[in-house]
Amino acid sequence: MSNSDASAAQRGRPTVLDRGAIATATFRLWAERGYAAVGWKDIAEATGVSVRTLVRHFAHKSDIAWIGVPAATRRLRQALEDTPEQTPVSDAVRRAIVASIADDPMTPAGPDWIQVVCTEPELAVTAPAAYRPWIAELARFLDQRVPDITPTAAAALASGYQAATFSALVSWCESGSHERAADAADEALTWLSVRAG
Repeated sequence: MSNSDASAAQRGRPTVLDRGAIATATFRLWAERGYAAVGWKDIAEATGVSVRTLVRHFAHKSDIAWIGVPAATRRLRQALEDTPEQTPVSDAVRRAIVASIADDPMTPAGPDWIQVVCTEPELAVTAPAAYRPWIAELARFLDQRVPDITPTAAAALASGYQAATFSALVSWCESGSHERAADAADEALTWLSVRAG
């Protein structure tokens, strides 16, 4: 293959977009320079993905911040589905939440991610929509497992768990701890309990 043929092949659309690598590089840029100071061109240079491709996959720059939430939602759902019936609800919820943020390099729980989403108003505004599916999964489980709970109460309780988890991650980040983020969330969530009857 000639150099011109190789160049033409490299200019084509990537067959698979590595969303994790894009998010990791972008979070690092945002943490170093600030969210507002980083444009699409900077993200393209850091990731090796063209601006045109980035914009095709992410309608807004803020969408990159929530790239790990769908996978975390799938892990949460699977952990809840795998929970034995006899497991106390509070334990089931805590374990599933920890599973949703653990053991995945694309988990939205790294220090760069937390630093950015805690300090950028544009991201704070988009957070409720990003977390809605995760909260809905947890609310569905609570609605099924907690006698007499209303759907409204289940949704409120699930939202409370999401807020508590995020707060634990923020504290973990600010402390400079060397423990895993999931372990910090696990410890914090042991203080919450659901009255199941």
